[in-house]
Amino acid sequence: MQIPAIFFDGEHARDNQVTLRLEANDLVFSGPDVSETRWSVAGLHPIDPPTAGQPFRITHDGKVGARLVIRDQAFIDELVRRNKDLKGGYSWKHVRDVAVWTVGGLAALGVIGYVVMSLLPQQVAYVLPEEWRNRVGNQVVRSLVDNKQACTSAAGQAAISKMLSVLANGNPDMPPVSVAIYDLKLVNAFAAPGGKIVFTSGILKEAAGPDEIAGVLAHEIGHVAYRHPEAQMVRLAGLQVLISVFTGTGGGDLTTNLAALAALLRYSRDAERQADAYARKTMVAASVDPTGLRRFFEKLLKIEGSKPAADQAAAKPSTLDRIGNVFSTHPGTEDRIKQIEPLPAGMTPVQILTPEEWKALQNICGT
Repeated sequence: MQIPAIFFDGEHARDNQVTLRLEANDLVFSGPDVSETRWSVAGLHPIDPPTAGQPFRITHDGKVGARLVIRDQAFIDELVRRNKDLKGGYSWKHVRDVAVWTVGGLAALGVIGYVVMSLLPQQVAYVLPEEWRNRVGNQVVRSLVDNKQACTSAAGQAAISKMLSVLANGNPDMPPVSVAIYDLKLVNAFAAPGGKIVFTSGILKEAAGPDEIAGVLAHEIGHVAYRHPEAQMVRLAGLQVLISVFTGTGGGDLTTNLAALAALLRYSRDAERQADAYARKTMVAASVDPTGLRRFFEKLLKIEGSKPAADQAAAKPSTLDRIGNVFSTHPGTEDRIKQIEPLPAGMTPVQILTPEEWKALQNICGT
């Protein structure tokens, strides 16, 4: 079996078209600018677990930083059959690490509190099963949007897909995400476990152009890449355990508790800085002007809290309304704005969407 694929050597910011084939226990590939290379199947590692319908990215322990991007599902299935570790998820090493963290934490209650709130969540977030991430992510989204249906305009969805493709052009390691837009007036966007990103129609209406929304999207993808939503869920679950220990009461359901959902969206300043840096790097690499994000933040910062109370009381507020807007859930906005700089000199910004595509995205909910 011989198939086309994309190879990144980890040294140059460009992709290389190659052909792949399996020979005995080796993965062999070559292309116009790539000499024949052999990677042992046993030495392959997944960058992300294989997901149906998504490109499968792998690397090799003999070439740190290099990666192959494979789209042929039959070829992916054969690779996974030959190397079960390519499935990702839990391994004996992960189980051992979690066991060490757990046993060490139980040694002292004070250490438990510190580890649960500071160190353990981010580590655990990377080894959570995909099924758990997707299930909890769906529950979180449903709770936050009060079970409303996502807007499904074909032209609007196509515009979102194009925007994701533009951002992915500068970042071959961008994690798989799904973007949904809900007809809510609140100006907000957030990432939930499982790579789920939600935008409100309100934030689309407030934006002056696609570069502004692309910046917000890149920021939320940064939260997905660092597994910040999953880490918050682990952190909140650990906090509920501690509360139960001290009070003798149950902590309740994380995905339906309003206070827990509010805390889920409020990341630390370090997490926000990580997502900001990810967004800036991704946008520059994709030739998307980061100043669009800066203009959008500056504009929203001026109008924050300026809406009349009558507007807020006109209808029953959604859960997301009660939690707050994009600024109440993202700390230190003024300081973060100062870190956003234009594209380097000599770089020409790409056109993210045509005017027609941008209009279709803004009107995806038909309003």
